[in-house]
Amino acid sequence: MKTTYSPATVTGRAFRAPLAALAAVVLGAASAMAQSWPNTIYHEQKARAEKARPANRARLFAELKAAGMAQGPLAWFAVPAMSDVMRLDDTWPEDGVLGGELRAVLAQGELEPLSFELFAFGDMKDVTLSVSDLAGPGGAKIDHKDLDLRVVKIWFQNGNAWVSYFDDPGLKLVPELLLHDENLIKVDLQKEANYARVRDEKGKESWVWISSPKDFGSNGFNPKREKGFRDADTLQPVALGRDAFKQFILTVRAAKGQKPGTYRGKVSVKQGGKALAEIPVAVRVLPFELPFPRTFFDLDKPMLIRMMGANAGDDPKKLQDFFDHGMYHVGFKHNKETIDLMRKIGYPLDWVGDGPQISWFALNFGGRMSFDNAMEARHGADRLAKKWDALLGHHNVLTSYGDEQGAAFVAAHRELLEEYFRHGLKMGCAGHDALFFKGGYVYENMPLGTTPDDTKRTERWNLVGDKFVSFYALQHTGSENPQFVRYQHGLLSYFSNMSMIENYEFATDPMNDRANVVYRPMVITYENADGLMETIQWSGFREGVDDMRYLTCLMLLAREANEKGDADARLTAKKALQFIALIPREAPDINAIRMETIEYIMKIRKALGKD
Repeated sequence: MKTTYSPATVTGRAFRAPLAALAAVVLGAASAMAQSWPNTIYHEQKARAEKARPANRARLFAELKAAGMAQGPLAWFAVPAMSDVMRLDDTWPEDGVLGGELRAVLAQGELEPLSFELFAFGDMKDVTLSVSDLAGPGGAKIDHKDLDLRVVKIWFQNGNAWVSYFDDPGLKLVPELLLHDENLIKVDLQKEANYARVRDEKGKESWVWISSPKDFGSNGFNPKREKGFRDADTLQPVALGRDAFKQFILTVRAAKGQKPGTYRGKVSVKQGGKALAEIPVAVRVLPFELPFPRTFFDLDKPMLIRMMGANAGDDPKKLQDFFDHGMYHVGFKHNKETIDLMRKIGYPLDWVGDGPQISWFALNFGGRMSFDNAMEARHGADRLAKKWDALLGHHNVLTSYGDEQGAAFVAAHRELLEEYFRHGLKMGCAGHDALFFKGGYVYENMPLGTTPDDTKRTERWNLVGDKFVSFYALQHTGSENPQFVRYQHGLLSYFSNMSMIENYEFATDPMNDRANVVYRPMVITYENADGLMETIQWSGFREGVDDMRYLTCLMLLAREANEKGDADARLTAKKALQFIALIPREAPDINAIRMETIEYIMKIRKALGKD
């Protein structure tokens, strides 16, 4: 029996007849309570929107007139794809350009987002958007398979959405999902609820309530197991509301070896075959590929990009998606076939993660390991090293034992930790100061329960030896703000001399933001039957990794110029390094930093005769 949840009927099981009447009363009361929950933040949003929409209409009329632009049924603004602005349908794009060209700069092999918003002067249905091939120099082009246009879906999330990972009982509207079919999720503004569309084998649709309060079916919908819950392959027609903004994101991929230069095309907006707008697109492809990121403090040390809970198994779609988003050290199925596929995709495979190959010895409150425990630790380390020597030809393996353990546990297990150290395996444990004080010399893989700007702890661990250090606490994932996610998992960690990204956690479900108590679901992306769904914060994570890749590229070039270049090349390199030294560590303009970094890369390449 398939269970469907809605505010009108909340059913967790099939009740037998004698209990049906009682169940109806109880669940009816729960439904009424759910619908009348005081979503004060949303009510404030609603009141603000009612005032803002007519004001936005009048302002847009005035700006069109001042710019000498004709007024049609709609207008557009080019806006930054990565921004701290939470773009609701009444949010005026102060950072946008009315009638502006969509622009991006990207390296060969890179993905980069562009964004725009449409504003309609009347309600419009079945509006279609399509993007042309982008024509470049000498007949080169970026064709449709490397252009992905999606609508930004605004839906209900809990009251702490965008700013925090802590739970809140209320709801508010927030942009998050990047969809091809905006009707995959229905947002009912009257009932203040989200619904997921599920289609059966015959195409019949049903709607599942996915924003119910905790304990009223809040975990009843599992998108991974619903084969009928899937997005379209390409952008479907959208509806535009009167005096409302709607955001879209176009992700462009430059192929490896893409000819450098500027590529131009357009996004066509139509209704019933009638052209409403043609939005110009210009993309500059750079003459180089980006390296995998390396640490800020040591250019010969890789920056490992992982996430607790991020495991692709042997799924080709997930493996490609993880790689495209910069998750280069994701979990995977340990067999030759999967490793061959990862090599084909381009994974570095310089470091891998695995379990320790031993059982749990406990000793949480101290004690001593038995002789049998010590022998099992030795044999487990030996098995782990041999396994990866056979699979990859090396045993650069990150493993772990325990989680946020206390001082007595660490002291009791040092013999185990030392065994893995002797085998060249990096044993780790997520945790706090007790791990350092009692075992800092032997732990090698350290997700720290701290903030990504905690340079004091990072420096302390790095001084002890060759370790991989990351943060996993403030903040955990959960915030939809793409620029915040980008900064935490990019430049902030990078400049704090961390050598690994491994936040808690990647979490691909649940979709219901009210399912937990203390914390919101810690989500970067969601998973359905087709794999991983795109979100603005998942795109932000990718941009954060790319920020580190661009600076890695610049620093490698500067080192090359200082070692091999003439005086002009060395002077250019030193100017670039001074630029990096002056980048503010607090509240930097990340978009501007990216552009400045690219300009210095191009100058050094020219000075070295590479272009």
